[in-house]
Amino acid sequence: MKIRTQFCAGLLLSLLAAGCQPESAKQAHTSADEPATHELFNKNKGVHLPNEMRRELALATVEVTQRSVARHLHKAAQTYRAAQGATPAAATTWLSEAEAKQVRLGQTVTLSATPQSPKGTNALSGSKLALAGKLVRLVEQSLGAQDEVEALLEFGDPEGQFPVGASLIATFEGSTSDPALAVPESAVIHGAAGAFVYAANGEHFARTPVKLGAVAAGWAEVLDGLYEGDVIASHAADSLWLIELCALKGGTPCCPVTPKTSDK
Repeated sequence: MKIRTQFCAGLLLSLLAAGCQPESAKQAHTSADEPATHELFNKNKGVHLPNEMRRELALATVEVTQRSVARHLHKAAQTYRAAQGATPAAATTWLSEAEAKQVRLGQTVTLSATPQSPKGTNALSGSKLALAGKLVRLVEQSLGAQDEVEALLEFGDPEGQFPVGASLIATFEGSTSDPALAVPESAVIHGAAGAFVYAANGEHFARTPVKLGAVAAGWAEVLDGLYEGDVIASHAADSLWLIELCALKGGTPCCPVTPKTSDK
């Protein structure tokens, strides 16, 4: 069977540009020697691609294995002192006692803007601006029934992008996790109902929900949904998802397989 590049590219571009089309429109783009999109998907088994199409989409797989993943801690912060001359800007955030144990004084903290930053801050909203800072102090506070720790951060802001009151995201690089199941980030699709991957199911790839843990350096820790040794699509998972959506005419399909549950 001859699978032409134009079919794959046309299918994906049409899905991205205009969503799934009616059957009559799909047939106009599909010749006699090309499989119709609905023939590539079985709701009980998943997506099946002929070998030629696998090559066209550069479909790649990987076996789920255990590895350590560096944990990142993201916390909302707020500037309480603007930078002035040699004096750095300063911000504060709150950590739980458990979170405070994961950080250390002097460690690098990345400060980035949020859409909630006040107006007049050089278009911070939506900006990818990020500045390097450091953790300079931890102050334990007793607030009601739960103890919290205030973290004081200092960072250089030579252009005055973060005035007093600016909302920030402080990212702490924490310790690495214990060895756990992990998959490449490229294998994970984030849908409205949560994250999922495409796991090999015989000759098919079945959409499988997963619960994620730490995500860093291109890898995502999997807390639930897969077993060690499972084989998943590590490249072109988004193409599999588009094919499934198109086969179901843009609906919200039920998951073709029951999520796996670990025995933890």
